Amino acid sequence: MEATGERLMPGASDPDQLNEHLARYRFGEPLAAGKRVLDAGCGAGYGAALLAEVAATVYALDRAGEAVRHGRDAHPGVLFVSGDCEALPFSDAALDLVVAFEVIEHLAGWATFVRESARVLAPSGVFLVSTPNRPYYRASRKRPNPYHFHEFDYAGFRAALEGTFAHCAVYLENHAPAIAVTSKRTRPSRAHFEASRSKPEEAHFFVGVCSMAPTELPPDLAYVAKSGNVLGDRESHITKLNAWVEALEKRHADVEGRMSRELSRPPYRILRWLRLAPRLPDRWAD
Repeated sequence: MEATGERLMPGASDPDQLNEHLARYRFGEPLAAGKRVLDAGCGAGYGAALLAEVAATVYALDRAGEAVRHGRDAHPGVLFVSGDCEALPFSDAALDLVVAFEVIEHLAGWATFVRESARVLAPSGVFLVSTPNRPYYRASRKRPNPYHFHEFDYAGFRAALEGTFAHCAVYLENHAPAIAVTSKRTRPSRAHFEASRSKPEEAHFFVGVCSMAPTELPPDLAYVAKSGNVLGDRESHITKLNAWVEALEKRHADVEGRMSRELSRPPYRILRWLRLAPRLPDRWAD
């Protein structure tokens, strides 16, 4: 499958974007342990495969046939299903956890999907859903995402979930600076959080944890990607940008040199004297 922008493909998409998605699945692991799970709008299925490491059963649903075929070949431990998020092919109360990461904004009938998720969940089930923060998302991009039907701010996202579910908690997901101290041996790890000053209106993404009955909320998560070397990646990116700038400066100098030579020819000088030539920088025409 190709990375079209509508779905993410490991190995073909931006590593930071992939890590955003992987972090959400790791965040959902405690809710999936030993449970019947649906990954709605599963795409390539890499996230469903992560949940399958701890869940009793994982279904992965997508309306794109190529995604379902790819998933069946790549992740045999997951049950892939062709279907529509707005008409989930499951009976009432058949599932314990419905996961929908970066899906709800792609649906014209997103409200129907929220109700469908509630329908297929057992009374103690949980709906785990994420979406980009509209104000941040639009400010950081030059043009709207053509695959999005509806985008949410914090208040709108909470209202969309509380319209169906009795209990909703909305977590804020952000890229944050982190330092990892690790050993070569396999050892238990821990995370230390300084007092957070995150504001909903400044968050990159929202993650909603919703249920009809009170439920134990998952702990906050600090996700350190196995490929993560922020300083190395940053320095490599700066090196590439510097090379790009140097190439542009050289090209600009070459263009200016050719312009100066061309505009120094007699025909242009005559046109300029007659005021028939367009106004151009003096360094080109003199």
